[in-house]
Amino acid sequence: MATSALPVAADQKDEPGVQAVKVNVPGVGEIDTYIKVVTTDDVDGKTTEGVETYSFSMPVEATEEVEVIGEDGEPEKNDDGSTKLKAETFWKTVHYEVDMSPASRDKLLKALAPFVKGAREKQAPLVRGGYKPQTLPSGVDTAAVRKWAVENDIKVDGKPINEKGRVPQSFIDKYEEAHKG
Repeated sequence: MATSALPVAADQKDEPGVQAVKVNVPGVGEIDTYIKVVTTDDVDGKTTEGVETYSFSMPVEATEEVEVIGEDGEPEKNDDGSTKLKAETFWKTVHYEVDMSPASRDKLLKALAPFVKGAREKQAPLVRGGYKPQTLPSGVDTAAVRKWAVENDIKVDGKPINEKGRVPQSFIDKYEEAHKG
C-alpha cells in the first residue's frame, strides 16, 4: 500500500495511528518524536482509510518499428542506414497495481460497468513459476541428470555440467549408462 510516515506534534500522540519513535540527536541524546502512518489513494492522492492494493490487466496500444524485407530477401535501408522503416501498431496486455480507497474503486467499477456487462467471463491464464524440468522421450528427467552429474562430479571433456540451460547429450548418455537395469 501507499504508506507514508508523517511527523505530528506531541499533543497528537494519543490519536489513532500515531507512534512514538526514539531518535538520537547528536549532542542532545535520545528524544521522543511522533509519527502517524497514513495510507494514500494513488488515484486522488488523498490520505484516507480503507486503502487497498488492486491488481488488474488491460490492453494498451503499442507501436514498434520493424524491418521491411525487400524483393532480394534482405532488409531495406533508409538514408541513415537504419533497417527500421515501418511502424506497426499492436495491442498488448499490461499488468498494473494501484492503491485505491473505496471511493476510487467505486469510480473504476462504474466506468468499467458497460464493458463488463458486454464481456464474457474467461479463465485467467496460468502463471507458470520457475523452471519445469524437461523429460526426454526416453523418460529421462534432465533435472535428475544435472543433479546426478553435480553430486557425482561427472565431467565430459574435463568440463562439469552447466548450472542452467540445455543438458548436453553426452551427460544424458553417461546418466543412462550409470542407471541401466
